[in-house]
Amino acid sequence: MSGTDDDMTESGSATGSPPGEGGGWGDSTDALVTRAQDLFGVLAKAFRAYQLYDANNPVRQRFVESLRQAFQAIWAEDDSLTLAVDEESFFLADQEVYKGESRGSSLAFLFFKDGIREITFLPGIEAHELERFLGVLQHARKLLPEGDDLLTVLWEEELLYFQYQYVDFLAEGVALPTRGAGNSRQDFQKVLDSELGVDAAEEQEGQDEEEEGSEGTEESAGRPERAETPSPQTVKQDDFNPTLYSFDRREMEVLKAELHKELHRDLRDDVLSALFDRLEEPEHRERQTEILGILGTLLPNFLSRGELSAASRVLEEVRNLEAIPGTFDEKRLAMSRALLDEVSAPEAIGELIQSLYDGSIRATPQQLAAFLRFLRAGALSPLLRASETVDSKELQAVLRSAVKGIAERNQAAVVRLLGESDAIVAAGAARLAGEMQITDAGPALAGLLAHPHASVRLAAVEAAVSLKASTA
Repeated sequence: MSGTDDDMTESGSATGSPPGEGGGWGDSTDALVTRAQDLFGVLAKAFRAYQLYDANNPVRQRFVESLRQAFQAIWAEDDSLTLAVDEESFFLADQEVYKGESRGSSLAFLFFKDGIREITFLPGIEAHELERFLGVLQHARKLLPEGDDLLTVLWEEELLYFQYQYVDFLAEGVALPTRGAGNSRQDFQKVLDSELGVDAAEEQEGQDEEEEGSEGTEESAGRPERAETPSPQTVKQDDFNPTLYSFDRREMEVLKAELHKELHRDLRDDVLSALFDRLEEPEHRERQTEILGILGTLLPNFLSRGELSAASRVLEEVRNLEAIPGTFDEKRLAMSRALLDEVSAPEAIGELIQSLYDGSIRATPQQLAAFLRFLRAGALSPLLRASETVDSKELQAVLRSAVKGIAERNQAAVVRLLGESDAIVAAGAARLAGEMQITDAGPALAGLLAHPHASVRLAAVEAAVSLKASTA
């Protein structure tokens, strides 16, 4: 391990001590461990609030103040707090005081991934450097892999009440000799030779031969030549630990779920949502005009492909916007109503019903019912004819429900249909007028009693009996 800089190393030697010695982890009590666990619980919440809220936000200020109090509770137990850093946890005297749920949110991994293996908090951090320390953590979360690391950020910040010890990744795990007796030049040479892959005995033998000079030339003449030692590798693949930056199982599951969600996301729905969001802005009239034009192109396309759910959503959104005062001016309101009129035109509904008959498009009764409820009086004639002639009882029920819904909003259109030349439509309109008790239909029903088709005359009589109007 090595300190971050000279100042940090000197201060660390003055305040910290190895585990087990006085003032270190060996003297930690259960109370100190409990306080440390509480501290990191508050630290995690304060850091989250620091990321989410502005500096003057009361929520952020309350959490930061709670963190100050947690540090003050620590100083009541000891004059410093030194913790070992693991890949997932912080340890105090071999007792875990913090463990992250995942690497993405873990404070421990934030330090561990950049080589920090020990951290020390000193009294005064809560009064002088707490905001700066939280700022360092926030900056570290946003660092890009190709940019600076946490060590660089800490070095630039020059915190006085927070110390740390770190390791070089290439040197981690290498046992370095310590200063003292027995560390001679030969001992260091052995360490160097073992790291470079050179046999010490052969190297020493080579040195002896050079010292003997010409005297050893004849003696070594008959000795076979030693194989040339390959040049040592300075960096090996094993020197790197790829697991530091790999995903754990939980993170992989989250990533797979998000990837599956993205691959199967309905882009059309997202595009429509964006169009509707912009359509709600009355301050941009030209944009509204352009979007209504786009929707006018999309609606026939949806119907021709049998995308009734998408067409129903467009009609519903347009109708809702029409009901909000001020959203559309007269020009834009006329355009939106023209969309519904175009979709409700007899030609468009006739093509839709024919496509349903021949199977070129498929739709469930629920999808068809959701679409038909938005239609206007223009769709009444083809729908009424279809409801009278369709073979499927399930589809007939859907069509008749849609016809009744449109007729309730447009009773005058039902009266007009009584004069249709199409006998099927006229008979259906007569039965509908009787069921809905449309008294204005009395004169028209009386006129149908002279209709050339018996089915129309029968429907007119039944409707007149049901209507009980004096005119009928």
